[in-house]
Amino acid sequence: MVIERAIAEVWSPAEALHSWDPPDEAVLTVRRCRPTVPAAVLGSRQGDTLLDPLALERAGVGLVRRNSGGGLVLVDDALAIWVDVWIPNRPGSVAADVRASMDVVGRAWVAALSSQDESLAERLDVHRGGVTRGEWADLVCFAGLGPGEVLLDGLKLVGLSQRRSRDWCRVQCQVHTADTDPFPLQLLATAARPDGAGPPAIAWLPRATVEAALAGLPTALLAD
Repeated sequence: MVIERAIAEVWSPAEALHSWDPPDEAVLTVRRCRPTVPAAVLGSRQGDTLLDPLALERAGVGLVRRNSGGGLVLVDDALAIWVDVWIPNRPGSVAADVRASMDVVGRAWVAALSSQDESLAERLDVHRGGVTRGEWADLVCFAGLGPGEVLLDGLKLVGLSQRRSRDWCRVQCQVHTADTDPFPLQLLATAARPDGAGPPAIAWLPRATVEAALAGLPTALLAD
């Protein structure tokens, strides 16, 4: 399999970045998505009443709905790195298997990150169990855990989601590069916040480490 370009970088509003826009040629492509404005992204089954519109306005955060399921995600290029991995659906390709495609991408992130810092190899792990459920997990994407997602010291580091067509599998990845909550609680409507304990903590790595790992992600994907 040939990679047309190591990393395709696209600056655009989050809504445009979430649209279905496959590569021109059926080759494995890694695309870094850089939203021009931070945005709160709703899952396809979530209502906008989950969010506080005045808080969004004050924070300068837009509102976008994606076509895939799952919970809320904040896309902010200053706080996290967003990457799409486009895998063409060819005979024998992992694109034909939902779980296998997620697992391949998760393992590639582990390999790419470990290549930048050998100490990470023993701290990173790929989740191979089922999808976790719960009040916060249903509301906020990073509060849950699904197949292929990457843990650092037991905390979620790389979040994954997937969209598919007959010809393509698109795995969307986000890696936090700042010590933040899974989703800014101040942006949630008060009535939408579950009672009791807050969402679980998440992991993060310095931006320089993730940037360097991203450069090696295409090679790690091909090596799998």
